[in-house]
This record gives sequence, C-alpha cells and structure tokens, in this order.
Amino acid sequence: MALEPGVQLDITGFVLRVTDERGEITHVLEGESLQQFDELGLQRAEDPRLEFLTDGHIDWVWTAPAAVHYPAAHRLVLLGTTEGLRLPSPEQPQTEITSADVTIVTDTREVFTDARATLVRPGLFMTGIGMHADVAADLIELRSEVETVYAPENPRDMRR
Repeated sequence: MALEPGVQLDITGFVLRVTDERGEITHVLEGESLQQFDELGLQRAEDPRLEFLTDGHIDWVWTAPAAVHYPAAHRLVLLGTTEGLRLPSPEQPQTEITSADVTIVTDTREVFTDARATLVRPGLFMTGIGMHADVAADLIELRSEVETVYAPENPRDMRR
C-alpha cells in the first residue's frame, strides 16, 4: 500500500510514551492512527488520548476526535470537541473540562483554548470563553464571559 504524498510514516494503533531526564514516563499519547509528515515537522493523529502522569499515576486524560502533534515544539493541538478529565485523588476532586480546539504544551503541562470551555467539579459548574490551565500548578482560569453555579454535592443538602 502506497503512502499518501508527504507522509513518511503511517501507523494504525499507536502508543507514544515520553520520559523525563530520569526515565520516568511523563505522558502517553495513543490513538487509532498516526501519520508523520517530516517536511512539516508534524504528526496527524486520529482519536488521540493524552495521559499526563505524576509519580507513575495518571492524573489527567485528554481526548478529541483528531490532533496535530508538533514533537519538536512539545505541542499537541486537539481538534474538535475536546474532553479533559482530572482523576480524583486525596488532594484533588475530579474535574471535567469540555471545550474545542485545545492546545497542550506537553513539557510544561499548559493547556489553552480560545473556545468556550466548561469546567465541572463536585458542587461547581463554570463556563466561559477561553481557558488557560497550568496542570502542574493546579490552576485553571476561564478568561471571559464566565458564569459560575455552585450546588451542594448531595441534593439532599439543599435547604428549602
């Protein structure tokens, strides 16, 4: 089977594990397919799933229908409806983020979008236009037109 013009590598079902200077896995990128375009310095992925790991445990998972990966720039652009999930831990509640066209800088663990973003945590719903998140610093900022709704985690806690 011939590769489409400009494609140097075409893989079905891929897993890319990235390590730090100590050899610890910092993030894993996997998906249905990956095409590499050497001349453009990018890779195109279908159904990507990006996992950020801390101390060997997955703490964030990001998914989208497609992505463009710029390995040399440590940048992954998730295309289409993007979902981010922070797994709950003793220190942090579960956090869900839904947006579109999200850019992730993988070496600094920063996440950006200019689109509407929705953040949901137990007892909290926020939506706004544009987002910046620093995953390493546990900071999530919605930029403009922010609306926030607080609710008790247990509906029985609501008082009439």
